[in-house]
Amino acid sequence: MEINQRIVDYAIRYYLKYYPSPRKLEQKLKMKFWPESEKWKKYGWISQEEIDYILNEKLRNIIQEEEVIQSKIRVYIGKWKSKLYVKQKLFERMENRDLIEQYLEEAFIDWELELVQRGYEKIKDKIKSDLSENDKKQKIIERLMRKWFRYDDIKKIIL
Repeated sequence: MEINQRIVDYAIRYYLKYYPSPRKLEQKLKMKFWPESEKWKKYGWISQEEIDYILNEKLRNIIQEEEVIQSKIRVYIGKWKSKLYVKQKLFERMENRDLIEQYLEEAFIDWELELVQRGYEKIKDKIKSDLSENDKKQKIIERLMRKWFRYDDIKKIIL
């Protein structure tokens, strides 16, 4: 299959710069090199078969989807983000849903309650002291819920 080498080079550069999911990379190639797109007159246009060939043959050894997903999860855990927040962000990146579910379960087995505890410690110091005890608890619960933590996990820590 004869594909303009500049298109393949663009796909490789884009992947190595942004580490998008394969679906997101496919969207980007369509946006750039599909008929009536920005660069198709200069470099030619590519079909769906050619896009599949680029992703499956030319970039086969470069695309490391599992490692990218695991790395993103570790970064979000390091920033003390909740499991639901991480899942939403990875879905927005159009990553493989099965891999997301698998790696999230592995990563958050022990972390979920620790993350809620850490969030609780940060928030309780910032709440005004002139509020009643119930109001303080309610404000803490509201803030933790806005951070995407599950109510059941919050109850285990606070109550």
